[in-house]
Amino acid sequence: MSVDMTQFHDVLFEECLENVDAMKAALESIDLNAFDKEKMNTIYRGAHTIKGGCAMLEFNTVADYAKAMEALLGEMRDEKKQTNAENIKVMLESVEFLRAMIKTLQNKEVVDEASTLAHCAKMQAAIS
Repeated sequence: MSVDMTQFHDVLFEECLENVDAMKAALESIDLNAFDKEKMNTIYRGAHTIKGGCAMLEFNTVADYAKAMEALLGEMRDEKKQTNAENIKVMLESVEFLRAMIKTLQNKEVVDEASTLAHCAKMQAAIS
């Protein structure tokens, strides 16, 4: 007996968009003069949750992008990378790119893998 996984897509997309909203709100509220590990944990968990949900339902391009975000956010959370204005700007752009990817899936369209890889490289280079 096979389970039709498409029945879970709408729930996944809703959860992903809620996580994207929470990530964006936390990024926008970061005080650059006072490191807030709890906010960084919130942002990190959002990427982690999106990665896991998308991987489970085999939306691998989105899962891989979220994994790259998660890695960079983990470094920011662990204070290996700076939580400065430029890095916050890059992460906000990445959150919006992630939102667009999820909306693409929600519209039953294919996420452009080449564009995603290019944006991922740009994100990683900017934070490095």
